[in-house]
Amino acid sequence: MRCFPMLLAAMLAAGVPSIGAEPASRPTVTVRTYNYAQIPDDSLDVARTSADAIFDRAGIAVRWLDCRVPQNAAGASCIEPLEEGSDLMLRLLDRGGGKTATHARTVALGESMLDREQRTGVLMTLELPFVRAIATQADADMPLLLGRAIAHEIGHLLLGTGDHPREGLMRARWSQEELRGFRPSNWLFSPAEADQMRRSLTASPSP
Repeated sequence: MRCFPMLLAAMLAAGVPSIGAEPASRPTVTVRTYNYAQIPDDSLDVARTSADAIFDRAGIAVRWLDCRVPQNAAGASCIEPLEEGSDLMLRLLDRGGGKTATHARTVALGESMLDREQRTGVLMTLELPFVRAIATQADADMPLLLGRAIAHEIGHLLLGTGDHPREGLMRARWSQEELRGFRPSNWLFSPAEADQMRRSLTASPSP
């Protein structure tokens, strides 16, 4: 297994056109969320709405499931086996270290665990100290940035690759000028990426 870090500085909200499948034919990905960072519900709702909008435009629906952690005993037990290809796990961590983000030229906000040979994976991790620090540095809204970072990591798992194209949501690096811009294409999956993710979600699991 290999970790593929997301080397993003920040992402800003912007209106974007819709692409992808019609609602009736949209496949669904389930994201089991383990909120170890204790992100408040209202902030997590904004982040999820942000990610939902990105996947809506890619023709994919996201089902969010809050899983039980020591900090939130009210969550679901999430003991059911993962459904191959459409069931992912998201860890939201707060392990400190955010101060270094303000001095580094490139900061990894999160990472996805992928099997390089099988081109599959189910686990992604977002580091909240870095998200907060970069959002502050870029004068961006933290929950919106978090939502786009989550969408980026889900993209890695559904696409089965740690590659970063030169443009679009899956891009790795952003200049300060780009961070302050509002080009709609910056916050979208490409049509090819959206099509590949939809096909991966509708493919029959291997026996």
